[in-house]
Amino acid sequence: MAANNSSGIIEATFPTGALVPKAETGVLNFLQKYPEYDGRDTVIAIFDSGVDPRATGLVSLCDGKAVKVIERFDCTGCGDVDMSKKINANEKTQITGISGRVLKLTPQMIASNTANGEYRIGLKSFHDLCPSKVRENIINTYKNKDWDRTNKIAIADVTRKIIEFEAQNPGACNEINICFFIIFLFALILLTELSKLSWDKKLIKENLDNTLEMLNNYDKLYKDIKTTYDIVLYQTANGWQAVIDITEKGDLEKALHIGEYSKTHEMKNVDDFFSISVNVHDNGDLLEIVGMCSSHGTHVASIASGNHTSKDLDGVAPNARIVSLTIGDGRLGSMETGTALVRAMIKVMELCGSGTKIDVINMSYGEHAHWSNAGRIGELMNEVVNKYGVVWVVSAGNHGPALCTVGTPPDISQPSCIGVGAYVSPQMMEAEYVMREKLPGNVYTWTSRDPCIDGGRGVTICAPGGAITSVPQFTMSKSQLMNGTSMAAPHVAGAIALLISGLKQKGVKYSPYSIKRAISNTATKLNYVDPFAQGSGLLNVEKSFDYLVEFENAVENMLRFSVRCGPQNAKGIHIRQGVLKKPIECDVTIEPCFLNDTETEPQQKYNFNVRLNLVSSQPFVQCGAYLDLSYSARLMVVKITPAGLEPGVHTAIISAYDSNCIQKGALFEIPVTIVQPHVVDSDNSYTFESPSAKSDGSIEFQPNTIKRNFIMVPNRATWAVLRINATDKNRENDFGKFFVHTMQILPKSSCRLLETMKILAIKPENETTLHFACEGDNILELCIAKYWSNYGSTHIKYSLEFHGILANNASPFMMQAARGVHKFDFVALNREDLQPQIQLKTAAVVLRPVEVKFSPLSPTRDLLPEGRQIYQNMLTYSLQVSKAQEIALYAPVFNALLYESEFESQLWMMFDANKSMVACGDAHSHKVYTKIEKGEYTIKLQIRHEKRDLLEKISEANMVALFKLANTISMDLYDHFNNCLVGRRKFTNCIVNDCPVKVLYVAPLPQEKLTKANLPTNCAWLGGTITLSKDEAVRRIDTHEFTYVLNPPEKKNGNGGSSGTGTNSNGAANASKSKTNLSTAAHTNNVNARVSSAASGDGAGVTINAANTSNGTNGVGSPKKSSNEEYAEGLRDFQCMMISKCDVNKAEDIYDEVIAAHPKHSLAHVLYMQNIDANEYKQLYPLAFSKMVNTNKSDSHHQEELARIRTVLERIVQLGGYVINDMADEYDAILAYYGLKNDTRPDANKIKTNMDKKKANLVEALARRGIAKIKISIIDGNMKQCVDEFNEIYVEIQKFADPTDSKVIQFTLWHAFANSQYGRMYKILQKMYDEKRQRDIQDELNLVAGALEYAHLQTAIQRITISAYPNNFRIF
Repeated sequence: MAANNSSGIIEATFPTGALVPKAETGVLNFLQKYPEYDGRDTVIAIFDSGVDPRATGLVSLCDGKAVKVIERFDCTGCGDVDMSKKINANEKTQITGISGRVLKLTPQMIASNTANGEYRIGLKSFHDLCPSKVRENIINTYKNKDWDRTNKIAIADVTRKIIEFEAQNPGACNEINICFFIIFLFALILLTELSKLSWDKKLIKENLDNTLEMLNNYDKLYKDIKTTYDIVLYQTANGWQAVIDITEKGDLEKALHIGEYSKTHEMKNVDDFFSISVNVHDNGDLLEIVGMCSSHGTHVASIASGNHTSKDLDGVAPNARIVSLTIGDGRLGSMETGTALVRAMIKVMELCGSGTKIDVINMSYGEHAHWSNAGRIGELMNEVVNKYGVVWVVSAGNHGPALCTVGTPPDISQPSCIGVGAYVSPQMMEAEYVMREKLPGNVYTWTSRDPCIDGGRGVTICAPGGAITSVPQFTMSKSQLMNGTSMAAPHVAGAIALLISGLKQKGVKYSPYSIKRAISNTATKLNYVDPFAQGSGLLNVEKSFDYLVEFENAVENMLRFSVRCGPQNAKGIHIRQGVLKKPIECDVTIEPCFLNDTETEPQQKYNFNVRLNLVSSQPFVQCGAYLDLSYSARLMVVKITPAGLEPGVHTAIISAYDSNCIQKGALFEIPVTIVQPHVVDSDNSYTFESPSAKSDGSIEFQPNTIKRNFIMVPNRATWAVLRINATDKNRENDFGKFFVHTMQILPKSSCRLLETMKILAIKPENETTLHFACEGDNILELCIAKYWSNYGSTHIKYSLEFHGILANNASPFMMQAARGVHKFDFVALNREDLQPQIQLKTAAVVLRPVEVKFSPLSPTRDLLPEGRQIYQNMLTYSLQVSKAQEIALYAPVFNALLYESEFESQLWMMFDANKSMVACGDAHSHKVYTKIEKGEYTIKLQIRHEKRDLLEKISEANMVALFKLANTISMDLYDHFNNCLVGRRKFTNCIVNDCPVKVLYVAPLPQEKLTKANLPTNCAWLGGTITLSKDEAVRRIDTHEFTYVLNPPEKKNGNGGSSGTGTNSNGAANASKSKTNLSTAAHTNNVNARVSSAASGDGAGVTINAANTSNGTNGVGSPKKSSNEEYAEGLRDFQCMMISKCDVNKAEDIYDEVIAAHPKHSLAHVLYMQNIDANEYKQLYPLAFSKMVNTNKSDSHHQEELARIRTVLERIVQLGGYVINDMADEYDAILAYYGLKNDTRPDANKIKTNMDKKKANLVEALARRGIAKIKISIIDGNMKQCVDEFNEIYVEIQKFADPTDSKVIQFTLWHAFANSQYGRMYKILQKMYDEKRQRDIQDELNLVAGALEYAHLQTAIQRITISAYPNNFRIF
């Protein structure tokens, strides 16, 4: 009914029955006729994103008592928690969680524990257990509740202090709000004012600024902070009990206490949005936390089986029970994985074997496979149906309206599943879509269409594909509108539950095959609806039930007829291979197979016989008329005569009827699809015009009118231009909403590989154009549909022009750098503007496994019936990232394969050096880029199968890391070979025709360009695109992948160096990780020994060149050394190297020997300081050190240890003093040298080396000595009294090095602590953390926040720390 109502009378009714439609398929009539057949005694398994048992209508069965969702499992592994660590409580009834928090056990936990006081502990982030939108809501709620007010107050307080400081110190202002020319005029005055601030006041200002920065930075970070909870698991008399510390404070009285769902059916709220349940596996070693990765699964379950107080809102089978099996992985944004699908099927098999028979599976999930006649997942799906008798209902997909768009499933090796298309009725249009007027019922425009690529029928029937029904509580909404074949499938699953409920109560035998046969033979054929979208027609529940009852004793009820066509064992006959003229013959094998064939009685097989009448629906398909079939395979030949068929798609069905009972309908069918294309060539300018019987050439489109044209794409065509014109007059303000879908089916490729989908608004008097890519010598389907909800009639005419530019040499778009100049031979379909551009955008690094490990998986979750254990091959890879970059990872041999893969799963996870997961991927990860920080990463790839020998075959599988380049690399083209060699006169553009060939050349990339690109280490190739046309619209769609294969990295020579200048080697990546690295090269009169010590502990590294270690006059004009002198220096340098390597006692002996022989050799002091610092006591940051000192002060052992540490620190102070005293006379010389702008002396390099050495020794001695002094003052409790001394050291160091220099940054940190300048501490710690992400830095930041009394910051930092530093890699 239209919204306008001139009478003023408002109807007080609402069509609630159409919100969850049931009348269209006869469900309402069926339940009125058989109210007791409401789904009772049936179980529907929902393979989806998880079902919320608290959602409206999913709480209980019709009696209001019995639980509806009886089982709830997350099969993905996303919610798994390792609980293998066991622990007992201390005398205070406390345990320490994995996070480090102290957890206080409750009296109830202690009293109910039946495992002799043993508890299991684990740690889990709930970040990916709920949808991203819910995470945002949770974070925003926490932010508003616990963060914003406190942080804003803190920011205001610091801001006031900054303003007060600037008021007291005018020269401290950060900026002056005056015009640019005034700034320019007074720049010198401003600099003078700033310089008036003393260094100590500058630090005060810096401290305040850094404190403000700290508050602002954490405010920005808050949305990315993950919450991680400690978990305790223990046994009770009633099963396992899990305790989740949602307080994050160890207060288990307020924690979440929850039992196993299978036993307790408990759901508990983690917060106002999100609820969970749990399961336990492997005798307590594994806890499975079950969340929901989207609201999709709950909506699906509500359609199938919702039970409401208002029966209008009920699902189809309100008294059916639900088993929720999550296959959507939250780590992958809810995409299904092979692991999840196999575990879900194992659970179905297990439940069927244990007495909880799964009657129906609904799976509103799927992808598009490259082929359907093989694949591990499909094999197991067939086993579930054919052995366990489960009816499997699946959504056909939402990828229409072009043909061959059915998803997988139902497109697997056997037609085991019931595929469902989506239908929309007039009542649905009115109640769900707020349409102002009803239109005739139809399928949705986007519902996927038959046939499967191999010719089989994927759409069995159609059903209502939209509903407004229940969704999870976390949505904060009672119900939502969702549409798609995802909603049509549960309608059919619920309807089948009604059928089975009635059949069980009547004692009628049935099988998945008899049910599929019944709904197919009784469906209501919609003659005005696209036949490719409706299968056998609209589901009719009443007729299906009557059919099953009437033919309950039919000989074929408990068996299926396997139809295998041609050499590929296809499910049907599909011929789409050019213009067809000659007859084609196809072998078809028919074989009857009983349900659970291996356990069927031999006598039953022997007695089986059926005589069939074979009827073809079209004369161009012919076969024998009769088939006598016993329990064995029979071969028949089908002949197709395509001659005389008009261009277009032609379908036929060979139906097999029981000769003794024709009224049963077809026992099986052989679908045949023939495509006869239009041909376009140069005679018609490679243009296809829409066929029309009207004088103006137009075609009328009503809502959901679909026109399909099949055109043989000309050879050399690479793109096409569709031009559409509306011919309706006087409709300037109106437009038609059209869905254009173009499709080409390439061999062994998904239908999505070469397609275009676009919704276009077609307006009168305006031409609408659409460019899209195509491939020559392959049939193109051009499908134009008026959108199902677009009112009115629209007349259009359209044409399709083909164009193309092609490089017709072999492998034109893969260039090998090693082969030199690369050649292109360009030709065009017709006259075209050629303007090629090559742009390289990614760098590929090939990763090889560093570890291969086989192992059996869980003996409970990963064990198929009959003891068929599933194994894993865990491949480990290493990846070095030199700077923050966007990276995509994939395993080439498994990529883009899921249902068709030989293996069950190919899930990988990427971990940083701290074992924190940073990225995850599966079958389609090559285009998913993740921002990765600098560092070393570990990638683990899990491949699963029950056959270990197959897993062994992929032990050398590579992975590829694609690095997104910061700047695109362009390659130049030339039209002459010599120009290409010398880089002269680059090619821009020209006109190219079908002949002659236009030859162009491209030269290898020069080393300079590769160096500037800063490629990752061991880069194998560069990837990008090449576009050929000058037309910008064409360039956007006609792009080709271009690969530039780099020369392999040059091998290193015998001395460890490169034998040349490699194009993609990276010395830094191959640098030694050892603390000390010595390399000695002997020359005629000089021993040049280099000692390098990396920064460690509180100090920094030092690099000394032994040839210039004398403390004389800069090594200038030194006389030639004697052999004895060279020997003495060489021995000294070797001993110095060993000081840093040996234990402290031995190092002291060596140190004494060196100093005895060389009293002024400062390096020995520095190296011995390093050794003591590294080995004599645990290195801690300032606040952590202070906390350690002041903890357990009354403990005598603690006091003894502090006394020992103090002695060590005094020794460091003494050693530092030696260096400073030895170099006291050289201070001025060093400072004067570094004040030089330019040193023109002949031996300037030698002087610089010597001066750098002296400065490094002096700076490190000052820094280590200063840190030691601060530590001693902390132990002595007089730090504040010594601040002036520390400030003097700081001023002294500043003369030689920047405070944030790596050699002195540790002292700068300790100096900030000594002055209680915690903002400065934050800034320094953050800089250090950016260089190397270590947990102790985060712990120190937590203490900094505590010192500033920012409790809210402490909470945030603790969350970051716990999430970023797990104890182990995340389990799969």
